[in-house]
Amino acid sequence: MFEMAILAAATARYCRPITSSGIERFVIRAGEHAGASGVAPPMYHDRLLLAAGSSCRAGPPERAASPSPPATGSGGKLVELDGLRGVAAVIVVAWHFALGFTPQRIGIVPPFDPHAGIVGSPAFALLDGPGAVMLFFVLSGYVLPLAYFRSGRIEVVLRAAAKRWFRLVGLMVLAAIGSYLLFHFGLYHYRRAGELTQSNWLATFGGGDAGGQLHPSLLRAVLEGSVFAFVRPADMYDPVFWTMRDELLGSLLTFALGLVIWRSRPRAGAVALLLAALATQWVEPRLVAFVAGLALSWANARGMLALPRWAPPACLGVGLLLFGYIEPRGLYAWLGFLPHASDCRYDQIWVQTLGSVLLIVGLLGSERAGRVLASSVGRLLGRLSFPVYLFHFPLLCSLSCWLFLAASASLPHAMALAVAAVGTVPALLAVAYAFARVDELWLRQVNRVARKVIVLPDGQASGQPWGRQRIADGVSGAASAARDTTAVAP
Repeated sequence: MFEMAILAAATARYCRPITSSGIERFVIRAGEHAGASGVAPPMYHDRLLLAAGSSCRAGPPERAASPSPPATGSGGKLVELDGLRGVAAVIVVAWHFALGFTPQRIGIVPPFDPHAGIVGSPAFALLDGPGAVMLFFVLSGYVLPLAYFRSGRIEVVLRAAAKRWFRLVGLMVLAAIGSYLLFHFGLYHYRRAGELTQSNWLATFGGGDAGGQLHPSLLRAVLEGSVFAFVRPADMYDPVFWTMRDELLGSLLTFALGLVIWRSRPRAGAVALLLAALATQWVEPRLVAFVAGLALSWANARGMLALPRWAPPACLGVGLLLFGYIEPRGLYAWLGFLPHASDCRYDQIWVQTLGSVLLIVGLLGSERAGRVLASSVGRLLGRLSFPVYLFHFPLLCSLSCWLFLAASASLPHAMALAVAAVGTVPALLAVAYAFARVDELWLRQVNRVARKVIVLPDGQASGQPWGRQRIADGVSGAASAARDTTAVAP
């Protein structure tokens, strides 16, 4: 919980709201004018990371003095965070491929020699699937309250909360049905492939078929994708569903807590965030990532964070280092004082959450890093991140395993792995692209219904932050009509 204590203390001390004529603008305060020597230019808070399959949309505020504008796409979209979400999805895929096909190279899978793997090295950040999940959660906590912080309209929060389940469930049901069809037609080959690679994780369908007695049912597949995944650990048809319960609970927590702290005094808001972070450790420890993301978003919105010029690169470096942690071993041996012996790995949760916060701060404050993730590849990965996350595991256990088994009959082990990897990438991109289009259509309908159903009278729609004037009605109306500003975390 040390990262929450540090962030809360900093945000309680520095509070100078910054406004511009005609429109409310939120920036991370640099402490002095953007052009002052040794001080980084302000980071714009109105970078909205939209729902899975969408991009980050920026509002139309006038520019403050800065060396150059942040990276934008067509239509005023800011895509750095979208690209970061896409990279996280790729890391999850790489993690699962390594667990299934090269468990001996990881270093934490028994009975393989732990010293033969890359755990304990910063290079593990390239495979750190658990860290990528925490990054998803922090992104959600950062992004979900942005529309409310920008507009001050309670209607925005009510809509987002009401449609959150609908927003997630569309592709989840399709992924569960797709997995059922693969079971039904005998297209899964994970057992034979798992025996050959010596991966018990792969041989048991990521734990969903541990006894080898799974009997697929279309009704159960639909229920798992629509209900069971949100109320209990569900991994029978798609093991990645286990994160969706945390995603839904964390989203609702973010909405509720955002309403409270935005209308509170800064010190009271900081205390509320710290207490919420502590409470999550008794309820569901991973929810602390949502609170940390919300704290960063709130501090950013109120102009509480001071960033010298050297800070963004330093945040990126330290964030990447912490992101690669999974065991107190090697370069990370000094973190052995954190509790890591229990079933709930508090050390992973805390360190990876802090690393994710630093990555977001560094990314939003670094023009160069933003350009990399705002490239065409970054935009594509951001758009495909949600379907990539949901559909990659069934594809690994079907197509990847089939390719590996077929290649293993005549090729060395390493070549068979290469065939499986090379054959999986284009298939996954094609599947993800197709379902991204479906998801966009689904999201459009969800937003349309939500706008019609949830409309508050003008006198009850605004939530005025403490110490600020109400935002101009024209700006509030535009923000309330904007698309869903959610980051779908796996």
